Amino acid sequence: MSGGDDRIRTCEGLLTLNGLANRRLQPLGHISVPFQAKTNSSRRPQIVKVTNCRLDSVINSDRVAKLTMGLSRRHFLTGIVSTPLVALSAASAYATLIEPFEYLISKTDVYIKDLPERFENYRITQLTDIHHSRILAIDEVRRVVHLAQQTNPDLFVLTGDYSTSYRRYIEPCAETLGSLSAPDGVWAVLGNHDHYTDPELTTRALERQHIAVLNNKNTSIRRGSDMLQLSGIDDWSWNATDWVKGFVGLNKKIPTILLSHQPSVLELEQTQDVSLILSGHTHGGQIKLPWLGTPAKFATRDLRFTQGLFRHNDVQLYVSSGTGVIGLPIRFGVRPEIAVLRLKRAD
Repeated sequence: MSGGDDRIRTCEGLLTLNGLANRRLQPLGHISVPFQAKTNSSRRPQIVKVTNCRLDSVINSDRVAKLTMGLSRRHFLTGIVSTPLVALSAASAYATLIEPFEYLISKTDVYIKDLPERFENYRITQLTDIHHSRILAIDEVRRVVHLAQQTNPDLFVLTGDYSTSYRRYIEPCAETLGSLSAPDGVWAVLGNHDHYTDPELTTRALERQHIAVLNNKNTSIRRGSDMLQLSGIDDWSWNATDWVKGFVGLNKKIPTILLSHQPSVLELEQTQDVSLILSGHTHGGQIKLPWLGTPAKFATRDLRFTQGLFRHNDVQLYVSSGTGVIGLPIRFGVRPEIAVLRLKRAD
């Protein structure tokens, strides 16, 4: 056998000894291996170029390319599947842990026909749908009260649903609300959840904290010779409303503000002499999606007036999204609201 044949046959052994046989990512056809010929010690060392290994190199490179392509495709498909899941998880965390506690202090000017001059820029802060419960702790109610008190209104109004379904939450909530104070007092009505829980206990608990409950009653706020009328009705959805008692003695020539937990009374004949209705109940739908809006609108007529300022004929309605939650402990696209309303004289 010639020396050339020996060199060719020992190619694989030399590659193994040099640790190169398993380096499949390198193009082996470009590897040169120093080799000392054994047949003639007097000859100079020769460099033998390993040309017969190029076929394996091409095959291995093709395998690497296919493997890389497979991995890339897998990563791409995994990304397509996982991206919506990550986005959904992030949105769920935000809706549960962040937005329910990101209180919005809204400011709205409401123009009232025949508003007395001394009530120009009169400020009313509204709290509604507090829903103290196991998913909304008393510390959070205290935070709401603290933020509301910082608005320094002329009048506080509370428009119902202080607890959700258990009596044990009524008195702690009322006690916390008792720290609210304003020059013209704190006035309240009951909501549907207050009736579901215990309307008598809720009324007593609020009144013990010097919060006046206008269950089908009315009063007047005076500034000098000027007067603003304030009326409240018990929850309409529980057939607890007595319109006659609620409006008895009111002067139709003087603006009247009506407290009603249910905003749907806007379209009733009995409210057509009212200047402004302040309501809650809707929670703003709790969820408001881009383009789609509030999904709950498609399930109930209660959300015809979801949140904000509305008008029917000469009657205006403001619906606050409230500060609490019910059902699912989430809010998305609907921040909890402390509403500050400023009365202005209409032209």
